[in-house]
Amino acid sequence: MEKKYRDMAAELVVLSMILAAGLTLYLADLDKSTVFLVYLGSVVLVAVLILSVFYNLIFAARLFLLFLVGAYPLGVKLLGDNLYFSVFEFTTQTLSVTTTMYALSLVAVVGAYLGWKAGTVSDKSSGHAGRILPALDEYYFCVFCLSAVFATLTGFLIINSSTGTILDSAYGTGTEGSPLIGSASAMGGISLSIMFYCALIARKKSYWIVIGLVACYLLLWCQILRGLRQDVVGAAFSCLVLFLMFELRNVSIKLKYFFYVVPLFLLLEVWGLVRSGLSLFLAGRLNVTELLDMGLGNAAILPGVVYSGTLGPIATTFANVVALFERHSVSLLYGQGYLDYILRTPPEFLYPDRPKDFATMFVDYGLSSGGGFFELAEAYLNFGLIGVFIAPFAISFIISGVYSRAIQRQNIFYVFALSSILCVWLRGSWYQTFAFYKSFVSGLVLYLIIHSLALLLTRRQR
Repeated sequence: MEKKYRDMAAELVVLSMILAAGLTLYLADLDKSTVFLVYLGSVVLVAVLILSVFYNLIFAARLFLLFLVGAYPLGVKLLGDNLYFSVFEFTTQTLSVTTTMYALSLVAVVGAYLGWKAGTVSDKSSGHAGRILPALDEYYFCVFCLSAVFATLTGFLIINSSTGTILDSAYGTGTEGSPLIGSASAMGGISLSIMFYCALIARKKSYWIVIGLVACYLLLWCQILRGLRQDVVGAAFSCLVLFLMFELRNVSIKLKYFFYVVPLFLLLEVWGLVRSGLSLFLAGRLNVTELLDMGLGNAAILPGVVYSGTLGPIATTFANVVALFERHSVSLLYGQGYLDYILRTPPEFLYPDRPKDFATMFVDYGLSSGGGFFELAEAYLNFGLIGVFIAPFAISFIISGVYSRAIQRQNIFYVFALSSILCVWLRGSWYQTFAFYKSFVSGLVLYLIIHSLALLLTRRQR
């Protein structure tokens, strides 16, 4: 008990110091050397905080992804005024803007941490503690089969709207497709995750063979070969977490995992570089150097860009919003951006006049970006400083609550809910909070359909 209180005290001290550093950077006008000292100290504190939650892969990943989008840009600007973290919009990549970004990310980390803890505590109080997979019966067999059907159908929606593979055309020319149902990829990932969960229950070779076939169709043919990376990573991440939860019963991060993650990350980055010019390379119209330069785009010719990749464009959306507030070009939305989620829920073919994605707003102010709208950019635009604490708190609270219930209760509803979050993990964490929301809604719809049909089929068999 005494150790518990010591740990809680240390936890509060670290969180208070991180929050104090964030508020100091946000409110005070500090010179570059002082910013550098605060930056170094707070990076160490956040590293300690993240290391302390290595017992949970999802929790640690949540904090790291939030922190990185603020920490990387300021780190680049502290290295040199003429260095840039993205190929987009150099005018908003200033020391002042990146200092504010970093300050907000520190506040967000504290909010996300407390939100996760609050969500976990509220679930533990319910008294459910089972961690055993349910027994295989006709219901789970029906769920497995129906999930396979939905995974296949979502893959069909993708390829039906695609112009072809990146072996024939450049990525971005329609190969990625524009399915009639915008969340088709997420629904495919959720369906595949539920199949995986049912296979863990069944422990039969035939289940894994079917999963292998469906995965090859959905992930390789319908997504990877059409230049889609994030949806594949999301589905794989979801299945990995379910395996750690229900098979190994240990979701902690181990050192050996980095030997798998780092090569996979590099492979995906290379795939992202070559997908635009692969068809031309295979046709003999580009050599390897030209192929990579085409993938790098402006990063290959613009001086001073340290690294852009996926992180740079997302950080640009954050920088643009902060810069617009500095220029007094925008005002707080007071939650209107989140209320628009409701109007953006129906597919576009049902409601073509639904509110526009905020990722398109920057062109109205003469700014460029690479797409997406980072979680903290949206929170800051809606509620300012308090928003970057409340939004991460609420999102982490929901994720933690769903995760806790999924691992403690033998109820497939929570597995659907958790998979809907994990399948869009990177997209929701970096590109848009709306991705979490839309995938969650899609997961609920899938659950209602698959659960109802499985119950109906099971009762008929009886």
